[in-house]
Amino acid sequence: MPGWNSGLKTVTSSTTIYSTPGTFTWTKPVGLVAVQLTIVAPGGGGGSGRLGAAATLRCAGGPGGPGGVSTAFIPASAIPATVTVTVAAGGTAGASISTASTDGAVGGAGSPCSFGSLLRATGGGGGGGGTATAGGAAGFAGAGSIGFATAGTAADSAGGAGPAGAGGLNASSGGAGGGITAANVASAGGNSGLVYTLDNSGSVGGVVDTTPPTPATSAPAGAPLGGSGGGGGASSVTIAAQAGAAGGSYGGGGGGGGAGVNGLSSGAGGAGGAGIVVVTMMF
Repeated sequence: MPGWNSGLKTVTSSTTIYSTPGTFTWTKPVGLVAVQLTIVAPGGGGGSGRLGAAATLRCAGGPGGPGGVSTAFIPASAIPATVTVTVAAGGTAGASISTASTDGAVGGAGSPCSFGSLLRATGGGGGGGGTATAGGAAGFAGAGSIGFATAGTAADSAGGAGPAGAGGLNASSGGAGGGITAANVASAGGNSGLVYTLDNSGSVGGVVDTTPPTPATSAPAGAPLGGSGGGGGASSVTIAAQAGAAGGSYGGGGGGGGAGVNGLSSGAGGAGGAGIVVVTMMF
């Protein structure tokens, strides 16, 4: 029909990805209609295992929690001319213990990631250090607008094998480290949680005196998806205990470290996976 206008408009888009930890300035381009934001905050670091004497209970480090995930569609009219974008590194790993009869170190929490004051996601909590009576606590899951991040399970307080981490549709938690019983039996580390959007097997926990935990799975480069947590390290009564694996990018929690015997060292935790901010601009 002459003069008829369907009202349809061709929409083009451009994406800017911030995946290097730091602070950046985003400038609103001319002609912007709206932005689609996706933020994955970093994972927490795993705690390290206790170092103790033979014939005592030595418990493992707990797993780091996964980072939170937030997403939002925001019209250009609600966005200022410039926005500060903050991308945080993963939580630090709990340090290996070499001083006799000393509890494990706590892993560091992941810091928040944000797009100014418009959208924010919180990093995962650090795993607790192993003690002579209890396994390290699991780091909390970071908060975001998408509630699919779940905290993992604390390390075994009886000195047994590390429990597996918790999965999610985004980032997952690490696995707990392996402990040592009062009967001097060493144990394997726990597997990490799965990331169902990536359909991956996560990270497999370490095996006593043989195989360390496998590397965690990361999202494809630039993809606004979470990574799996790191597997837990195995304990040992003959050699240095294994460290937990680092969490995968983006936002995977680090694995807990294994417990050790005096004269050697306990296993360190694994660092948490870094965060990412993805800004898709629509014109």
